[in-house]
Amino acid sequence: MANVKLHRRVFVSSAMGAFLVTANVSTMNVAFPDLEATFSGASRGALTWVLNAYTITFAALLIPAGRLADRLGRRQLFTCGLAVFAVASIAVGVAPSLELMIAARVAQGVGAALVTPSSLGLLLASTAPGERTATVARWGSMTALGVATGPSLGAFIVEAGGWRWAFLPLPLFSAASYLIGRGALPDTEVDPDAPLPDLVGAVTLALSMAAVSFAIVQVRPWGATSAGVVAAAGLAVALLVALVTRSRRHPAPALPVNLFSIRSFTAANSATAIQSGALSATLLVNILWLTGGWDYSIFQAGLATLPSPVIVALLAPLTGRLGSRHGVRAIAVPGSLVWALGIAIYVVAVRDEPHFLTVWMPGATLVAIGIAMTFPLVSAAAVVDVPPTQFSVAGGVNNVGRQLGATIGVAVLVSIVGEGATLPSFRLAWLLVALAGPLACIALGALPADAGRRVARPV
Repeated sequence: MANVKLHRRVFVSSAMGAFLVTANVSTMNVAFPDLEATFSGASRGALTWVLNAYTITFAALLIPAGRLADRLGRRQLFTCGLAVFAVASIAVGVAPSLELMIAARVAQGVGAALVTPSSLGLLLASTAPGERTATVARWGSMTALGVATGPSLGAFIVEAGGWRWAFLPLPLFSAASYLIGRGALPDTEVDPDAPLPDLVGAVTLALSMAAVSFAIVQVRPWGATSAGVVAAAGLAVALLVALVTRSRRHPAPALPVNLFSIRSFTAANSATAIQSGALSATLLVNILWLTGGWDYSIFQAGLATLPSPVIVALLAPLTGRLGSRHGVRAIAVPGSLVWALGIAIYVVAVRDEPHFLTVWMPGATLVAIGIAMTFPLVSAAAVVDVPPTQFSVAGGVNNVGRQLGATIGVAVLVSIVGEGATLPSFRLAWLLVALAGPLACIALGALPADAGRRVARPV
């Protein structure tokens, strides 16, 4: 009984940390209109760096953070990450200028990167091999719930006190995560002689992501064939090639290319990037349409997004069990088509006049069901065949894919929608998101049929 209680505390502590850092991504989506009002002199493209500074830093440091967790101790890195995230959240909330806010968001990304791989590593270290798929699916459901809950929770806070208050309570939740895990988080084996992580590679990854995001955002104002856009895109590709080349030689690479030889790992991470890009774009485009197209208040937009996290929370445990029984592919492939169908409803049925119950609610319900059927299980599939000694790093790679997808998804959305709120541009954005569903199915189709029914093999 004591071990069960300790495991529950480990799960709650680690899942709460994962929830915080993912909810923080989507909270900014609902705060975006209020942010535009505060920094009225900045373009929408410039404001996207408030979103992308976090996701780019988060993604670039995830793998080095995972390696540091294995080298110095997962519990120590988890605690340090919570502290950095809490302090940076206060800095974001009180930032007097856009530049300082972006800098504070970078610091938040550092804290999030320290929290995420160590939290999954701690959870896996306290979980029996036969229970890992279901446990990681439950942990993954908390990250999906964080993404889905962020807009509705953030909307209530923003409406009551402004966008700054969406960040100021975060230190309290960080402290709660620490206190719940204190005395329960396990001591994990460390290797003090392991090579230090490749920080040069991490910077290279960050610059590559920043360059591709910049290129996409500038397509509308500069043109797709302009010298600036072509140069930024070329720089992104060159940096990525340099990263892969360096990672093949480095003893502790920023991108562990050797793991991509594992079929389930590659398929799951490809699907993660596609799905995260689509979901991040959906969350932002929906808020922008509700507030700009249908003239909803921030509070009304929050209410409109509330059903999604409720559905995700109710269904995610069930889909985790189904994935363990029938395999990830059998559940996640139809799930991708379900959320694509939900977005397709917006493409064909949304009009200038609000129709919440007959149009918006059915689409949101299908999207939420699809999220519950895919995100948690894909997170589990990404680590199911990875050696236990690389759990933290593998979990980090999965979240790199998640943040990379989010960065590109937001950039594409802003490039399509621009500064206005015309229905045709929003329909085009929804159409591209819906097409991501079949693309995710292709990636998920590469999963072994029994992925999820097997457990990670010890080494």
